[in-house]
Amino acid sequence: MTPVLSTRLVPYAACSAAACGLGVTIGSRISTAALYGAGFAAASALVALPLVVWGTPRGTNALLGGFVAGFFARMILVAVGLLASHVQGQAALQYAFSFFAVYGLTQLVEVAYVWNTSRGRPVGAP
Repeated sequence: MTPVLSTRLVPYAACSAAACGLGVTIGSRISTAALYGAGFAAASALVALPLVVWGTPRGTNALLGGFVAGFFARMILVAVGLLASHVQGQAALQYAFSFFAVYGLTQLVEVAYVWNTSRGRPVGAP
């Protein structure tokens, strides 16, 4: 990774980490299931953002490939986390809500990264 690319990534990685940390903190206060959901969503964000960053300078096909690989990682991790947490009923809803809340926030960070890098703007904090 070039120094310019890594410098541009720092504010987005920080925002993604903050969203994950907030989700885990809130999830831990709600229930174990919500904590699992936020934790597995954070793990999926850790995989997805670097894939998007990898694909961005390489063209449309690579960018779409990065997004698709990130979606597959999230798809696998939502199922693995649900099975690992052994939740049922209301707890499964808490798991799903916390997973997709953190997922939505981190997805917005990824889209902001692509939007700002593709427009040739100086990339600052999203």
